[in-house]
Amino acid sequence: MGIQTRIGEMIRQQVAEGRQIGVQVCVYREGKAVVDDVAGQMGPDDTRPVQADSLFCSFSSTKGVAATAVHILADRGLLDYDAPVVKYWPSFGKNGKEQITVAQALSHQGGLHAMPEPFAPEHITDFAAGLKRMEEATPAYEPGTACGYHAVTFGWIAGGIVLGASGRHIKDFIQTEIANPLGMGGELFVGIPDGVEERLATLEILPAGDGLPIPDDADFYKAMPKAMWPYFNSMPFRKACLPSGNGHFSARALAKMYAALAGGGSVDGVRLVSKERIAAMQRIMTNDVDRVLGAPGNKGIGFMLGGETAGIHGPMGSNEKTFGHPGAGGSVGFADPEHGLAVGLTINKMQYPAPGQGTTLEICDAIREELGIG
Repeated sequence: MGIQTRIGEMIRQQVAEGRQIGVQVCVYREGKAVVDDVAGQMGPDDTRPVQADSLFCSFSSTKGVAATAVHILADRGLLDYDAPVVKYWPSFGKNGKEQITVAQALSHQGGLHAMPEPFAPEHITDFAAGLKRMEEATPAYEPGTACGYHAVTFGWIAGGIVLGASGRHIKDFIQTEIANPLGMGGELFVGIPDGVEERLATLEILPAGDGLPIPDDADFYKAMPKAMWPYFNSMPFRKACLPSGNGHFSARALAKMYAALAGGGSVDGVRLVSKERIAAMQRIMTNDVDRVLGAPGNKGIGFMLGGETAGIHGPMGSNEKTFGHPGAGGSVGFADPEHGLAVGLTINKMQYPAPGQGTTLEICDAIREELGIG
C-alpha cells in the first residue's frame, strides 16, 4: 500500500468517524518527506478544507521549538546547560531560585509551575509580565528535588533564558534561526503576524482534566487553570508570544525542524546544530512522578522523550532516545535520530484518550509499523 497511502486513508477514516475534525501529518525519513497529507476541515464550524499550509495552535508542541532555540544557543557556545539561570538572567535569582540551573529549569524541576490566581486573559498574552512574574516567583519545592510540569510558565522561563543568552526576543530568534532557514517562515510562528488569519484552524477545545477526578486545588489546576481554556481561539492569544503553548504550525513545518534534528542537525543543506549537539537533546534529566501530571515520564532539557510506562508508550514510541514534545489535545512533533525519523502532526479536535489509545497514537504507531521501526 505504501506509507503515504496508508496514513492518508487512516486520517480520512478518522475524520469520517468523527474522531478528527481537521488534521495534518508530515513524516520525514532520512531527510526526505515520505508522508505529507491533510484531511478534514478547518474547525467545528469552519467547513473550509484543511490545506498543507493551514496553521494549527499546537499547544505544548511549542515547547519543542523553544527548546530547539535553547540548544542552538548552547551549540554556539552562548549557553551552558549546567550553569545557573542567573548567569544569563540576573534578576531571576531571588526567592530561592539562585542556584536553579538552565537544565533544571527547562526540565520542569524548578517548582515554578503555578499560574497567578485568579486567572486573567493577560496571563497568557503579556510576555513581559510573564518574565517579571518568574523573576518574583518563589519555588513550590526545593529546585532539583522534584518535578512538576510547567505547562504555561515554561514559556517565560525559556524566553528569559534565550533573551539573556542572546539578547534577542525568543519569538524573533525562532523565526530567524529556525523557521526562515528551513524555508518554513510562513508556517512556524510563536505568535502569529498580521496577514495569516485566513489560514488559522479553529480548535474544538476540551480543557485538560475535563471529567477527571482532580481536586480543584491540585497542582494540575495551578499549572493549567480551568479558566484559561476558553481564550485559546482568541486573536489576542494567537498574536501574543507564549513559547510554552501558542505555537501556530503546519505539520510539515514541525516535521522539517525535527527532520534536521533526526538527521544529525541538518536537513536539505540547512544546519541548525552540530551533530554532536543531538546527544544533549536526548539527555534524560528526570523520570520521576510529575507533581502536576501525576505520572512519571522521561523529561529532557526542554524536550519530552520516548519510553514506556507500565509497558505502554505514547506517540513518540518506546525508544528513550526519541525526543520532541506533545501538545494538549493531540498535536505532536518529534525526532528519532536512531531511525532517521521525524514526525509532525497537528489537529483541531482536542482529546485526552487513556494511555495506549487515541488517534494520535494510532497514526504514529502506523508510521513506525510502515517504516519497520519497533
